[in-house]
Amino acid sequence: MKKSQAFALFLAAAVLAVNPGSSTAQDQPGGGSLTGDLMGGAALIFRKPPDPVALVGGGTSRTERSGGRTSRTGGGGGRVAGTGRTRSSSGSAQDRIIAKGNAARSAPTPRYSEAELQYKLAAKEDPNDARAHLGLGNVYLDQGRFANAVEAYRQAIKVKPDYIDAYQPLGYSLVRLNRFPEAIETFNEALKYDAENAELYNNLAFAYTHAEKYQEAIEAGQRAIELLGQTGSAYRQGLQNRNEVLSHAYKNLGNAYNGLNQYNEAADALKHAAEIEPKNAAAHFNLGLALYNGRRYSEAIEAYKAVIKLRPQLAAAYYNLGLTYVAVDDKESARKQYDILKPLNANMASQLQSVIKR
Repeated sequence: MKKSQAFALFLAAAVLAVNPGSSTAQDQPGGGSLTGDLMGGAALIFRKPPDPVALVGGGTSRTERSGGRTSRTGGGGGRVAGTGRTRSSSGSAQDRIIAKGNAARSAPTPRYSEAELQYKLAAKEDPNDARAHLGLGNVYLDQGRFANAVEAYRQAIKVKPDYIDAYQPLGYSLVRLNRFPEAIETFNEALKYDAENAELYNNLAFAYTHAEKYQEAIEAGQRAIELLGQTGSAYRQGLQNRNEVLSHAYKNLGNAYNGLNQYNEAADALKHAAEIEPKNAAAHFNLGLALYNGRRYSEAIEAYKAVIKLRPQLAAAYYNLGLTYVAVDDKESARKQYDILKPLNANMASQLQSVIKR
């Protein structure tokens, strides 16, 4: 096969495997997510950040008992001791303001303007209350106002450097702004306070890969996988879905190996991802890319067939499958993919046809 044809497959897959309208994970019929990732399919582990704790009416929201002490679950995994602020059991006026912001944000139909107003009021009343800044960052993030969210989360961390709830959404916001070096710094800083959090390592691997620091990405991905295999460490929180994190970690690991042109290692990692989540179309799509780049064409064909079984309307899978058939000089099978592809995506079909005719 000509080098130019192999290059065409990789570029097309990198661009067309994503959901063009968004760079966040999108649930897809048939299982899995296809995301705005350079290889399609790996993503940050992201969970909607929890509301800041507020003591109201003699109770504390979002608390739980663990090992004889009260702790809070942090967004994206991990636990962190209380906010470090002393309050009366009945709650303060500040708590009541924050509780109003929480209620507005968490309403069945979120009232973001009201929530933003309440958190800003709390920040004005007490600029050193990290909870107010966290709440404000959450409201901004929910609305996709990532630059504003970064400012708010950074202010929360400035006030309370160990405020783990602020780190994950800060890193996510930075990634959405393509500010990968800052995201890397954020996730590494978070690990100082939550050193055994597999989700943090997974997200760090994602950011390293996008910053083209592939060796660092490999190390972070391997650490996430290692932690997930150790009961009582990263998985102790019970917040993570283990298979979700593990599959993403293997996909990020595979992407990093691919960045170093270590295609066999990439394929091995991505096979693990597909085995963990056999109905995740993105895992099989990633695997097909790595196998193709490693010239393991017959295996790549099977990977793309698995994608098509899960996602029969995914044009990029037929396109890549067609190009893989061309690579093994099976143009008859490639033309069959062209026939299927034409009503799905005429532009991609035209590109495939031009390759078949060479």
